[in-house]
Amino acid sequence: MVTTCFRLFVLLAFLTTSMSAIGSPHVSDTIRPDTLHHAWTNELPEFFVTATRTRHKSDDIPARLASIHGNEITIMPVTTADALLEMVPGANIDRSNGIFSKNASITMRGLNGTPRTLVLLDGIPLNKADGGGINWNRIIPEFINRIEVSKGPTSSVYGSNAMGGVINIITDRPSLPVQGQIKTFYGSCNTFGGLFSAGGKTGHGDKGFYYTLNGFYRQGDGYIMVPDDIRDSMDVKNGLKEGLICVKTGYQYGKQSYTEIEYSYYNDRRYDGFQVYEPGGGYNEYPTHSVRVTSSNAFRKAELLISAFYQNEFYHRLSESLAAKKGNKYTLYTTDSRRIDQGVWTNLTLHGSHRMTYTIGLDLRSGSVDASDTYLTATDILRNRGRMDFFALFGEYEWHIAPDRLILLAGLRYDIARFHNGSFSILEPTSLTSFMAGYPTTFEDATWQALSPKIGLKYALSKTLNSYLSYAHGFRPAMLDDMCKNGNVTKGFKLANPQLKPETIDNYEVGLDWRPLPGLMVEPSFYVAFGHDFQYFVSTGDSINTGGDKDKPIIRRENVSGVRILGAEISGSYQINPAIKIMANYAFNDSKITSFNSPRDDKDLGGKYIVEVPRNQAFAGIWWNNRYVQVTLTFNYKSYVWNDDENTQQTPASNTFDLRLGHTFFEKYTVSATMQDIFNTRYYDSKGNLSPGRFIMINLAYAFKSNNL
Repeated sequence: MVTTCFRLFVLLAFLTTSMSAIGSPHVSDTIRPDTLHHAWTNELPEFFVTATRTRHKSDDIPARLASIHGNEITIMPVTTADALLEMVPGANIDRSNGIFSKNASITMRGLNGTPRTLVLLDGIPLNKADGGGINWNRIIPEFINRIEVSKGPTSSVYGSNAMGGVINIITDRPSLPVQGQIKTFYGSCNTFGGLFSAGGKTGHGDKGFYYTLNGFYRQGDGYIMVPDDIRDSMDVKNGLKEGLICVKTGYQYGKQSYTEIEYSYYNDRRYDGFQVYEPGGGYNEYPTHSVRVTSSNAFRKAELLISAFYQNEFYHRLSESLAAKKGNKYTLYTTDSRRIDQGVWTNLTLHGSHRMTYTIGLDLRSGSVDASDTYLTATDILRNRGRMDFFALFGEYEWHIAPDRLILLAGLRYDIARFHNGSFSILEPTSLTSFMAGYPTTFEDATWQALSPKIGLKYALSKTLNSYLSYAHGFRPAMLDDMCKNGNVTKGFKLANPQLKPETIDNYEVGLDWRPLPGLMVEPSFYVAFGHDFQYFVSTGDSINTGGDKDKPIIRRENVSGVRILGAEISGSYQINPAIKIMANYAFNDSKITSFNSPRDDKDLGGKYIVEVPRNQAFAGIWWNNRYVQVTLTFNYKSYVWNDDENTQQTPASNTFDLRLGHTFFEKYTVSATMQDIFNTRYYDSKGNLSPGRFIMINLAYAFKSNNL
């Protein structure tokens, strides 16, 4: 920690000395004066959509909100969209292999597991019913307009997956007749690629057609993840190839009224860094088709939003292994999984008299999986299927009891979730899979119902100090992957549990928004949450050999009786002058299992910490824009996390410094360098793999726009 503090001091001293040498900072052409106010802040927009699924003034919402603006996205030293959320207090990002990670996970509010945080893209859910996660690799930072984050259980509005909060990624929409950008980049690990974005709008004012066409491609050789002292000839680089094409078109017929349709296709190949015979070794692919139709209609005293969506992911994996202790027994198999998620979301908002607003909504959603593991070195074929259907009605009530002083916001949602068509089977088993026959599972259809209430008060103590108090209930059924599939996972051999029940959580929270000085903002929050029937990986106490050199522990997702989460967050930012901004945040989480039910008499996890949840997290950053260069320097710290349910294995703490330098010429051409982990402080993940260390990317970009067709 002393070394880390010394490095931060040296970098800040360098920046301070540079400012003194240059003289008074000047605003360059890189960022317009009208956008300087928003750069490097989490200041919220006047209207916030995500917390209530309708336009509300951010000051009227009794919850902890965060926002990342387009200008912040442009200047952050990141190469993936999920890394932007490191600016949000308590957002725990797991991407230990950088851009070469096959995926990333994001959790919030002391919870583990990606299914507990709902992620939206333009208001459409991305979490899959099968595994609960999303593919962050197909979200490109350059195409994002802003990100809105609403923390704490939001099941009263969104239902499942929103126990820890909601992240809404909102993409760009053209406002000029012609606009776009072209970008190319090259960097470490022979990584290179480019992107383009072109769009335009016809008509005048708030009416007219608009369109965008976006494309992205990136490839890289990767690096060897295995430490030098245990590396052998079968450990190879984890390279990647990926691409995206997206087209969006729509018609705007009012300030808040439009109808648009969007289609995107993404595909990639990320190698896992282990090769026996196959060229490049094992790999993962996520070819994904996605379609969205959204219609927003604003009337005099009403707003109607209808969204329909369809996502079809054809996941493919090739894996090979060599068991040295079994005479170099070679195994090669493929996994093919078709995951379909689709639905229709609607909500209607009515602005009534006496400072009251009412919102009602109807949601229909379904998700399915049809997957198979095919052994190419044997006759075995494993197959699992399942489907989840969701139906929900919700309502929300907002009352401005004292205008600009006291606001009440209450909501209630009724959910029905149905699991059906679950199955797991083995065709022509050999010794590779016959051991699974000893773990029979009974698949029965199941239906669950839930009421998810939420109530909050926001009170303006003064013009510079707001406070809020809230209670929220969260609800989440199980994932299809946990209910239908037996197979190898990182932690061991997983058994399916079709009898897994939904989990719930109750969250109590208080927070302040304080602006003691012009340009200075401080936002503390305190919360305590109690989980019930919490879904958690638990070891059965047995182990099994699945064909490798070592036996694997047998684990199963179970409903743990009780969980308690005690947390606190604080964020602050200060605009020193029009060209310099600093910000910092800290989050603390004490997440424990309070009571535990298990069929094993010798196992009790009561008092143990929840796995994969850091107790302490911190972020700090400085943004400085002068006539010569844009400078963004960030620091991230994450304390150790427990890797197993018994709290015997840890992933060590980690910290990184990231830097971006850039300059724009003639308001069109931008040259920049992004340097992640600039001190090369490589760390280990829960699998024992190394992070990529120092990663440098040089970027060249050209932006164009015109007011004439």
